[in-house]
Amino acid sequence: MPRALAEQGLIALEQIGTSASNLLELRGLLAEPTEQLWAIHCIGSNEEYPCLNKEDAERRAQELRDCGDEMKAGRIERGERVEHWHDWITNVIPSPWEPREHFAIMAQEWMDDADQLREHSIKLTTERDELVAALELVSGCLLKALRGEDIPNAVVGKAIYSSAELIAKVTGVQAPLNPA
Repeated sequence: MPRALAEQGLIALEQIGTSASNLLELRGLLAEPTEQLWAIHCIGSNEEYPCLNKEDAERRAQELRDCGDEMKAGRIERGERVEHWHDWITNVIPSPWEPREHFAIMAQEWMDDADQLREHSIKLTTERDELVAALELVSGCLLKALRGEDIPNAVVGKAIYSSAELIAKVTGVQAPLNPA
């Protein structure tokens, strides 16, 4: 409940003759210090995000500014024009929300982040499994070749293609088309 609304409520209670002891108790509750909640405000997009505390807000604001600087530097490095680039301005501000709403928004953001991390983890696990399978195929062919065993051409071709795919995934260099 907003503090101003609580104050108005106390004034109304005084006017209708509520007992002094109850009013004193309520005033005592209002007098207790409240924890300041913090958020970040991104000027360009005019978006606000709740933070856990002031240190978290300062860290997140700096991370966003650094990200903007890195993106700008990347554009310069690629020879792109940046004269219309606006620096990312992110300020630490007192939270504009009531505590319940502040933490509800923060919880939803954390849930969304967890979902994204979960999806990324599944993707990385799948990629790892594909890389392991390719490595097993290549290493199996190499071991057979070292032992002097005959290896069918189709298996050698598949091992070579798997190696190319593996190199492409690790380095980002495009693998050749599958000859099969």
